[in-house]
Amino acid sequence: MKVIKKINNNVAIGLDGNNREVVIFGRGIGFGEMPYELKDLSKIDRTYYGIDRRYYGLLAEIPDKTFFLVTKLLDIAKTRIKGRLNPNLVFVLADHINFSIERERKGMNVTLPYSYEMEYDYPELTRIAQWFVRKVNEKMKVHLGRGEVTSITMHFLNALEGEKMPEKNPDRTARIIQEVTVLVEEYFGFAVDKNSFHYFRFKNHIKYFVLRKERNEEFNDSNEELYQEMKEKNPQIRKCVAKIDDYMEQEFGERCPHEELLYLMIHVNQLYAKEIN
Repeated sequence: MKVIKKINNNVAIGLDGNNREVVIFGRGIGFGEMPYELKDLSKIDRTYYGIDRRYYGLLAEIPDKTFFLVTKLLDIAKTRIKGRLNPNLVFVLADHINFSIERERKGMNVTLPYSYEMEYDYPELTRIAQWFVRKVNEKMKVHLGRGEVTSITMHFLNALEGEKMPEKNPDRTARIIQEVTVLVEEYFGFAVDKNSFHYFRFKNHIKYFVLRKERNEEFNDSNEELYQEMKEKNPQIRKCVAKIDDYMEQEFGERCPHEELLYLMIHVNQLYAKEIN
């Protein structure tokens, strides 16, 4: 095994004997001058093939404890889920869980909506997602809300090969994502990196926003204080999101609740921070 790129001390990119690129996990695997030949394969704890390169940078952001917990839980969940899951799911879930934990620990308790319709349509995936969230809460000493169950269920469904998210009009969803992206780009005067993981998060949020609208599911405005604080601290982000809100009103005939605007500000702020740093 040839190790060619360090992600962090315990994660690296390698090439196997067939010259296939692989993500390698193992204690101290990222130490040493790159590239190097790893002769002792017992140092490798886990490998992942077929991973989208946009996730590589993400691995440096997620604490090992969070990633390995999600990996362990997903290994168990896979034995209960009928169907083949996209290999990128572990990275998507680890990012989602890490993002949720960070928000809670910073006091940014954004209440995600729980979908009874999703529970009715996908009862088994919902039960697995409930177990998943309960275990994360137990192991990480956090209190992720019930809405996380719906989010995890959506991620499972999205990752199931041969399955599609239950969108009423996928062409409309794609158009909304494109037009909202253009709004952000025109407001700040930069081209969004469509290959970045921050954009992947943003795009997924808009996709799930449209799905919630189609199902008449809304955020509850339970975080007004945090919303007002975010508005005051980030006036340019607020103005950009206000334009998105105007667009969504034209598209759906009603304005976004403040909890939704708060979430949009968080995602737009990540896109903006990536471009200016």
